[in-house]
Amino acid sequence: MNAPRASAWRIVLILLAVMIALPAFVMGAELSHALGAVRAIQSSLAGGAILALIAALAGAAGAHTRKTTYELITDAFGEYGARLANGVLGLSILGWYGVVAMMFGQALASVSPALARAPIWALALGGCVLTTVTAMIGFRALDLLSAITTPLKLLLLAWTFIAALSGGLYPVWSFVPAIAMPMGMGVSMVAGGLMVGAVLSPDICRFAQSPRHAALACALAYGLGFPLVLTLAGLPSLASGDKDLVRIMLTLGLGVPALLIVALTAWSTNSFNLYATTLIGSTLRPRQPPWQLTLVAGLVGTGLGLAGIGELLVPYLLWLGVCIPPIAGIYLIHVALAPSGAAIASRWRADALIAWAVGSTWAALSPPWNLALTAVPALDSIAVSALIYGVVHRLLRYPGAEISVVAKLGQGRTVSAADRSIEKF
Repeated sequence: MNAPRASAWRIVLILLAVMIALPAFVMGAELSHALGAVRAIQSSLAGGAILALIAALAGAAGAHTRKTTYELITDAFGEYGARLANGVLGLSILGWYGVVAMMFGQALASVSPALARAPIWALALGGCVLTTVTAMIGFRALDLLSAITTPLKLLLLAWTFIAALSGGLYPVWSFVPAIAMPMGMGVSMVAGGLMVGAVLSPDICRFAQSPRHAALACALAYGLGFPLVLTLAGLPSLASGDKDLVRIMLTLGLGVPALLIVALTAWSTNSFNLYATTLIGSTLRPRQPPWQLTLVAGLVGTGLGLAGIGELLVPYLLWLGVCIPPIAGIYLIHVALAPSGAAIASRWRADALIAWAVGSTWAALSPPWNLALTAVPALDSIAVSALIYGVVHRLLRYPGAEISVVAKLGQGRTVSAADRSIEKF
C-alpha cells in the first residue's frame, strides 16, 4: 500500500497545528513584554527565518528519501548509535508531551468554575486519552485534525487579537520594557524554542509530493506562520497587561473560544508528539504494531506529566538545546554525502558520534566561554556538528563522500524497508 502524498498546503496546516500551542502563547507574551512590540516582531521573524532554513533542509531530506527522522538518524549513526540518539530524542518528546499535558489541565481549570472543581491531574489525564487515541490512528488522523483545527485556531487567535486591540494600538506601540532583553536573546528564544520541531520535519515531510513541496511548506510554516502566532499571542498581552492569553480571552468575555483554543491546541500538539514518539519506537521494534507503541508512549508521557516534569521545564529546555540540534546537522550532511540506498557499514558510526559529542559540547560551553558563532546556540551546534561530521566522514573514508548536497537533493527518491513497515501509520 502506498503512503499518502501531501501537498505543500496540507503540510503547512499540519505544522501550524503543532505550532499553535500553549507554550507558543507564553513565548509570544514573554517576548512582547521583554522587547516591546516592534523588536518582538523583528526577533520573531529573525528566529523564524533560522527555523525555516533548518526545517526546509530537513523536510527536503525527508521527502527525498521518504524516511522518517529516526530512519535518517539510523543511516547516519549506525544501528546501535541510532538507538542512543533516538533514545535521547524520544525522551525529549515524551517530556514535552508531559509538560503540555499538565499545561492543558491547568488552562482548562482556569476557563470555568465547573472545570476548576475537577483535579488538574484528571483534566490532564482526559487530554492524554484523547491524544493517544488520535495518534494511534496515525498520519491520516493528524492530517484530518489539522485541516479542521488549524483554521479554527487561527480564527480564534485573530478574534482575540482584534478584541484586545479594539481600544487602539497606541498602548501597544508605546510600551517600553523596564529592562529590555537583548535582541539576540529574543532571536535565540524563538529559534531554540521550536528547534526540536524543525529537526523532526522529515516525519511529516516524507509524505510530501516532492522535496520542493516539503521545503516550501517548512519555509512558510516556520518563516511566516510561527512569527504570526507569536505576534497574535504577544500584542494582546501588551494591550491588556496580562501575559496569560486564556485569561485575556476570559476578561474579554470569550469564554467558549478560550475553552476551544485550550482544547484544540493541546489536542493537536500532543497528538503529533505521540506520533513522533511512535515512529522512534518503530525503528527500535519494527515488528511491534504501531498502535501498541503509541499506547505505551502515551502511558509513559502521561506518567512524566503527572510526576511533575513541568517543574523542571527550564533545565529540560536547556538539555534539549544542547543535545538535539546537532543530530540534525549530522543527518542532513549524511543525506548529502551517502549514496542512495547505501547499506550501513557498521553498527556504530564514529564520525556521527564524534560530531554529536563536539556539537553538544559546543552548545553547552560556547555561551559561558564567549565562543558563540551566532546569537543562537542551537544554530551554532548544528553548524559545528555538520562541519565536524563532514571532515571526519572524509578522513574515515566512508563511501559516497564526494556527492554534493545540491545533486543529492535533486535526485530521485528511495523508500526504505522500515518505512514500508509503517507507511500505513
